[in-house]
Amino acid sequence: MGTRPGLPLLGPGRGRRQEARARQRLEREVAQGREHPERGRERLGISGTTRPKGPLVWLHCARENDALDHLALIERLRLEREEVNFLLTTSVYDPELPLQGHLPVRCFHQYFPYEEGPGLDRLLEHWQPDSCIWLEEAPNPAAIEALSRHAVPLFWANAAMPDDRIHKLRWFAGSARRIFGRFSYILAVDGRSARNLRRLGVAEDRLEVLGRLCDLPPPLECAETERERLAERLAARPVWLAAGLDRAEETPVISAHRQVSRRAHRYLLILIPSEARRGAELARELEREGWIIALRSAGQEPGEDTQIFIADEPGELGLMLHLSPIAFFGRTLADSNEAPEDPFHAAALGAALLHGPRTGAFGPRFARLRSIGAAHEVRTEQELARELEYLLAPDKIAEMAQAAWDVTTSGALVSERLCELVHDALDARGV
Repeated sequence: MGTRPGLPLLGPGRGRRQEARARQRLEREVAQGREHPERGRERLGISGTTRPKGPLVWLHCARENDALDHLALIERLRLEREEVNFLLTTSVYDPELPLQGHLPVRCFHQYFPYEEGPGLDRLLEHWQPDSCIWLEEAPNPAAIEALSRHAVPLFWANAAMPDDRIHKLRWFAGSARRIFGRFSYILAVDGRSARNLRRLGVAEDRLEVLGRLCDLPPPLECAETERERLAERLAARPVWLAAGLDRAEETPVISAHRQVSRRAHRYLLILIPSEARRGAELARELEREGWIIALRSAGQEPGEDTQIFIADEPGELGLMLHLSPIAFFGRTLADSNEAPEDPFHAAALGAALLHGPRTGAFGPRFARLRSIGAAHEVRTEQELARELEYLLAPDKIAEMAQAAWDVTTSGALVSERLCELVHDALDARGV
């Protein structure tokens, strides 16, 4: 096989044949659009980035969308050690590049190397991680062995070992025990997974059940005195929030509000347009339709007869989320060039979430919240109106809010434990 620009010459012996297979695989995947056309070298363990000085923690996820869920963990780890660098690897190439533009400071993304050839060892020799957090539900034996050869402390979060998987592993019990024995500590998603891992030889003092990692984004700013003042004005009124609405979503959202207002005439809609400059124009349009409007940027405040409060001052999503027990996330009902807001912002405050089908990069987070009853998907203005009517009952809001609170707080426990483990490992290495 010939050489390719930017790739090292093939070495002699068995390693030569293995890397040749890896390069052939890479060529096929790139040709079929299943790999990044300009970053294929990373699948061979070759990085185009110089390793920065200082300690480095490696985190691995299956997909870039999964990695988005764990960026807050990186920020949390940096709170105690600002000098720490991070390598974030993902196994699956996503042409939409959801991570692009979202990486925190001192964090580098690289695609996980193929198992064929020396890619894993090459990656480890280049980045020299001081600790590794494995965030896939199943371990990669080749990666685990490579990390062991390089004496890297290894932690497995989101560890899942369902019964069907352990039944398959029973034919390779010796190898499985060796692989799972490489982990410094394991955080299992549930009691059944922990039980099965014990059957595979994981020691009790290296295993803990804390659920799935679900770290929260940094809290949105909210002026407490302003929140208290506005909350007093809105007391006893049912309120719902539509945040980040694109123009194409304004008509269905307003129509849904009109429908539900026939049943609950005191229902107040707090509307945050996607662009703040849209606020004044939208207020004029709605007033011409007969709505009673209060415009935040004009210094107006919602009164007893206000039907729609347009919150068009930048940076006030946190304040408005505190005022509303129901939040509909815009840029999810109609096609949009921008991603919706992070739903965990609302979930952390115990809001009942509604959203459309176009959830973009935050799709896994919306899906997780839906799976436990903390969020509902709507596809039309009629469905949105029905959900708003359903949530007029306080107990229904409370059920969804409790589910959202449970998933965000339990996931934060995993994050806190991981931070303890990683910082202890870095201390032990003297970095």
